[in-house]
Parts: sequence; C-alpha cells; structure tokens
Amino acid sequence: MSDITINKLRPRIPAFQDWLASRGAEVLVPTNEWEVVRFKSGSSTGIVYRNAKGEITTQGSANAALKAFLNNLSWSAGVATARTKKQVNVQALLQRDGDKCFLCGKPLGDDITRDHLVPVAHGGPNHISNLVLMHRACNVAVGHMPVMQKILMRERNLYEAKQEAA
Repeated sequence: MSDITINKLRPRIPAFQDWLASRGAEVLVPTNEWEVVRFKSGSSTGIVYRNAKGEITTQGSANAALKAFLNNLSWSAGVATARTKKQVNVQALLQRDGDKCFLCGKPLGDDITRDHLVPVAHGGPNHISNLVLMHRACNVAVGHMPVMQKILMRERNLYEAKQEAA
C-alpha cells in the first residue's frame, strides 16, 4: 500500500468507511493521530495508518479491504465469533493486574481498552505478556509511545495522585 498516499486517500475516507459498514464491518474511532481508519471485521481489527512520509500502511484485514475498495472488488467483513480472543484477554488481564488503569491508576469501571506496552507498529507482540488495561482516554494519550515513555508517564501520574491525596 506504500504507493498510496494520505493525500490521495483522504477525500475517499468517508466513502471507504461507508463501504466497510455496508459490507458488515464496524467502523471504530481511531485511537491515535496515525490511524486513518480503524474497523472490526469478523473477530479481527483492521487499521489503515499513515506514516510520517504520508504513505499508507495497513494492519490486519485492512490491506484486503482497502485493495478491494480501491479496485472495486468483492469483500465481506465476515461474521464475528461469539467469544473473541479480546474478551478472553481482558478477563485474564483483569485477573492478573486488577481493575485499575495501568496509566493513571484509577478504577477502570466499564471504560476498558487494551494497550500494547510495546506497540504492534514498533514490532511488539500481540501477546498477553505485552498487554495492559487502560481507560480509552489514557490509551489515546499514549498512542504509539515507546514502552519506557509509557512507564515514565505512569510513574509521574501515580506520584502526582499520591501528592494530591496527601
């Protein structure tokens, strides 16, 4: 997809999102500034990214979907499975780490997202050992930060919360 630039795709993004939805995909809100389109198809998530050069890259089912859209080919989001790996991971993470946000330390409640400590975009594995739970706003705030920056941000947040409580 590196031959496609954000400038070429930008005016077609709303049409692409409508096209995805009409084929059964759930169009999601991008979680950071580099994501152009995020969607759920079946039990996987597809993401269209733009890089610093303005080139388009894809992850998951996004490559096939974007190619089909641009070339007027057939594509279907498929059927979501009843129990996805994400649901299993959230429960396992809640058991492992408790119900507090990794970044701010406050209770998660119903506002639960998973974050890769080492971002997938930076080569991080999609494995439970690389996952933590965060509030959506906290997850968006860290974006694709390197793991050390995330940990430093967490330590600052926890220190400030302790100071406020004292």
